[in-house]
Amino acid sequence: MNDLWADLDSRTVGQGRARRSRRLNEQIIISTLRTWLLQDYAAAYCRSLAATRIFRRCYWIDALGIERQNEAPAAQENGTQSAGKRRRANARETIPQALLPVAALSQQLAEADKPITLRGLLLSGGSSRRKATRPAHHEQSLVLPKESGLVQASWLEAGPLLLKELEQSPAIFLLNPFGASTFTGEDLAPLCQRTVPTELCLLIPHRQIALLLQTARKAKQEERRQAVATLLTSLLRSDRWKRLPEREEEEQQAVSGWLDLFCTALRRHFPFPVQRIALPFVAGSAHVENAPYSLLFATRRQDSLVSMNDAVYHYHERVHAESRSGVLSERWFAAQEQERHEQKLHQLQQHVLQQGRTLRIRRWPDLRQQLLLTQFGQFTLRDYDMLIQQLLRDGEVRCEWRQRAVENDIPGNDDTLFWR
Repeated sequence: MNDLWADLDSRTVGQGRARRSRRLNEQIIISTLRTWLLQDYAAAYCRSLAATRIFRRCYWIDALGIERQNEAPAAQENGTQSAGKRRRANARETIPQALLPVAALSQQLAEADKPITLRGLLLSGGSSRRKATRPAHHEQSLVLPKESGLVQASWLEAGPLLLKELEQSPAIFLLNPFGASTFTGEDLAPLCQRTVPTELCLLIPHRQIALLLQTARKAKQEERRQAVATLLTSLLRSDRWKRLPEREEEEQQAVSGWLDLFCTALRRHFPFPVQRIALPFVAGSAHVENAPYSLLFATRRQDSLVSMNDAVYHYHERVHAESRSGVLSERWFAAQEQERHEQKLHQLQQHVLQQGRTLRIRRWPDLRQQLLLTQFGQFTLRDYDMLIQQLLRDGEVRCEWRQRAVENDIPGNDDTLFWR
C-alpha cells in the first residue's frame, strides 16, 4: 500500500494550476476545520472536563499535517533583555501557526476558575502521498515536546509512542485516515479501544473513497485491486462495500453508503452513534455548499456529544450568516432564516409533546438526549431546555421536583415529568 496514493494522484489529479488549486482548497478546509473545532468544540469540552475535577489535562492531537509556509519563527525577545535570554529565544524551534490557537486556548483554560491544561501536538506527516515506512527503531528516536509543539512524524509512525505518553489523559484526535498514510482497521483499533475519554474527529475526503472503490473493482493490476479490497474490508470489518453502486453517475450514493458502513463499524466501540458532519462553505452571495469532505465524530461522553452538537449548530449558523453579509437583501434573508428557525422550533415542540405523551418518558435528560441524537446539530442544548421550560409554564407537562433551587430550573435526572 506504500505507493497507493502516488498511483491514484497520477491518475486523477491534473497538472499545473489544477493541482495547486486542489491543494489550496484542502488547506483552506483543514485550516477552517481546526479553527472551528478549537473555538466551538474543544473549548467547551475542556471546560466540561475541568468541571468534573477529575482530569487535570487534555491533549489535542492534530495529525492533519502541516505545510512549510504555516511555520513561523518564535517571538524574539526585545533588545532590553539580557544576552542570555536572547540566545535562548533564538534557539527556540519554529512554532507552527496551526498550534498558536491551541496555545491561546490553553492559556484561557489555565486561567479559568476551574483550570485544566490543554497540550497540543501537531504531527508533520501531512503530504498528499503516502511515505515509505520508516525503520522499526524510528519510534524509539522520536522526541515528543514537553509542552505543545511539533512532532516530526505521521500518526502511523508516532501513534504507539503518543498513546503511551497520553496514558490516562483525555484526548481529542484529529485524523485523516486517507491522508499521508492509509489507515487500516488495525491502525484505528488502539484509538477505538482506549478506556479513557477519547474524542475521534476523522476528516474523510469523498474523492479518496470514490477512488478506493473504483480501484478495488476496476484496477488492471490484480495485486493492487486485492490490496485495496483488503483495505476496505479491514476498515469496515465486512465486505458489504461490494454491494454499493458501481456506476459513475451513482458515485455520490456509493460514497455516502461507504461512510454509513464506516460509521456502523466504528459504532461497535462507542455508546453513541457516530455522527457524520457536513462541512458547509460560502460558495457565493447567499449561497452555501458542502465541501466534498465529511467529519466523522465518535465519543463515549455525553458532555462531549453536547459540545459537538452545539459546535455544529453555531458553525452552520455562522457560515449562512457570512453568505448573506453585504448582499442587497441581507435583512430579508436574515428574516427568512429566523422565520424558518422559529418554524423548526415549533415543530420540535410538537415532537417533544408527542414523544413525551406516547412514550411516557419521565426524565428530561433522557428525552433530550434522544432528540439531540436524531436531530444532531439542528438545535442547541439551550434550545431544548428553553422548550421544556415553556412546556412547564404552559402546563403541558408537570414536574415533580426533588429539590428545586431557583425558578426556571431545568428538570434533571432526579426530577420526574408527568405529561398531560
